[in-house]
Order: sequence, then C-alpha cells, then structure tokens
Amino acid sequence: MDFRNFPAEPGGIRPAVALFALTAVLFGAPLSASSQNIPQPEEPPIRPAEENRTVSEARIDTESFEAGVFTGIYAMEDFSAQPTYGVRAAYHVTEDVFFEAGFGLTSIDQKDFEKLTGLKVVDHSNVWYWNFNAGYNLFPGQIFLSRRRTLNSTVYLSGGVGQTWIDGGNHFTLNLGTGYKVFLTDWLDVRVDFRDHVFESDLTGVNQRTHNLSMTLAAAVFF
Repeated sequence: MDFRNFPAEPGGIRPAVALFALTAVLFGAPLSASSQNIPQPEEPPIRPAEENRTVSEARIDTESFEAGVFTGIYAMEDFSAQPTYGVRAAYHVTEDVFFEAGFGLTSIDQKDFEKLTGLKVVDHSNVWYWNFNAGYNLFPGQIFLSRRRTLNSTVYLSGGVGQTWIDGGNHFTLNLGTGYKVFLTDWLDVRVDFRDHVFESDLTGVNQRTHNLSMTLAAAVFF
C-alpha cells in the first residue's frame, strides 16, 4: 500500500506517520528513560583486607597401635592419696573406638589409720593393679595455639574390668573414667585421665565396696 495515496490532513501530517510517531512516544521514550535510570555499581569506599592463611594441623598417624607411660595420684578410700605410675597400650579399631590395657603401681599409707585405731592394716603397702578397657572418642576437636598452628584433641570415655592386688589378695575391679587427649604431633600425644576403680575390700575390718579415684598425666606414641 502506498501511503502517498492517503490525503494529507490539516497541518500536512499523514495518518500513518502520526500513528508511528505516537507509538514511538508511548513505547520508546519510557524504555529509554528506564534504561537511563538503572543504578550503576559503585566501587566500595573501603576494601576489606584479604589474607590467605596456611594452617599447620597435627594429624593422627595412620598406625593403629599406641603405647605410653603415666604418672599421677591414686586415692584409695579410707587412706591418704599416694603417687602412682605405670604403662598403657592401646589398639585403635576405628577413629573413635579403641581398646586399651594398663598396668599401674601405687601404695597404701596406713600411718594415719594406725594412729587412730592402733591397728596395722597390711604387711606390704605396695598395690598393683591392671585393667582392660574399651574406649570411645566422644568429642573430637582442635586447640588453636596461634593463627597458623592447631592441635587435634578429643574428650573420651573409658571403662572396663581388671584386678587390684593388695597384700597378697586379688580384688576384681571395675573402672570407669574420662579423659582429655591432645595430639602434639602425628605420632605423639599427651592426656589427662580421671578414673574410679571400684572393688570390694575389708582392709578396715568391714567388707565394703570401695571407690578409689585416680588422676594421671600420660604420654604415648603411635607405631
């Protein structure tokens, strides 16, 4: 169709040209305005400091066997607390579950008891004890020594059975305790251990169940 054949309206504007101009005004102008009103991203006035840190973390060795020594205090019920020391060995079945055997030595201080009663409790004051325990690492975690170094750690539970030898007599013993272990390297760890050793005893003249507490500090190696 030839728009030139349409008669000109007053003012000399053809209808088609007027329609095109109106369309441009209605649709073109708002688009152009909206495109001009889009906010442009601005550079932040303060840039945060970016720092990449390399953290050296002590790892547990891939070996499953652990052996070490311990020392501490053994408080036998009705008697004064005495030093104790011994050895332990463990086998780690998984990352959380382990089995452990220990052997320790302590003694009975019967001086105070003799002063009160005039009786001598035992002829031999040395006490030996051993136990076989199962343990579980309850709360594995980390210690942050500095910004660049951390140490692995864990809170564990341990319990089992054993025997306590006092003045020639053996006493079946149950023990239950907890501890906190820190891995200094991938082959060396230290820990603090708290335990209750329960067995029946008649040292004071009355057969009763006694609770004997120990607190020890230990160091061990993986191999």
